[in-house]
Amino acid sequence: MTARTAAAPAPGARPTKRRTGVGPKHEDKRTAILRTAARLFAEKGYEATSLDNIAETLGMHKATLYHYVDNKESILYQCLVLSFGDLDEVIQRTKDREVPVLDRLREFVRSLAVAQNNDFGRCLVLVGARPLEMTPGGEIRKFQRRLDNTVRDLITEGVADGTIRPCQPGMFSALLFGALNWVPRWHSEDGRLNIAQVADTFMEMLVNGIAARR
Repeated sequence: MTARTAAAPAPGARPTKRRTGVGPKHEDKRTAILRTAARLFAEKGYEATSLDNIAETLGMHKATLYHYVDNKESILYQCLVLSFGDLDEVIQRTKDREVPVLDRLREFVRSLAVAQNNDFGRCLVLVGARPLEMTPGGEIRKFQRRLDNTVRDLITEGVADGTIRPCQPGMFSALLFGALNWVPRWHSEDGRLNIAQVADTFMEMLVNGIAARR
């Protein structure tokens, strides 16, 4: 997905009717709605959660809810945007060749892991992209492609300069995202490792392997 402002509507969704001069209070309410919806999607499942459930949990009328969001697809897309709001900045930092390529890769993986395990990112990982696969414009695929290409580019650069031994960038990317996408299903905030430490541990294993050096 491409990084957009938090207020970006879902592609193809009807324009939301909003008052002019929207202030912080309005944005706080909308963010509260999205966060509540994200938690319900993660706990109950996307299909099992209705707009009525979201409104009831928030203690508001469904008509009021429609003032801030259009439909469930719109909510899920906006959760996607909020999950990794600084994506452009993170990707830009991966291009700074004054920093060793493996350090840039570690930072990217750490940023991605943190994004996937906030309320919005966890919701998307647990729900999956299927509800939005029919969204015009293929925003989900664009976002995933940017993440995948960032990892592939870093691996390709590392192989070229000798920092990384020859390997298939696509296979490494698949392995990495497969590992990270499972974390929201088992990680607990009360666990021994925080998300950044989990990401660092994964990278240590992926980069150095687990075979003892003779």
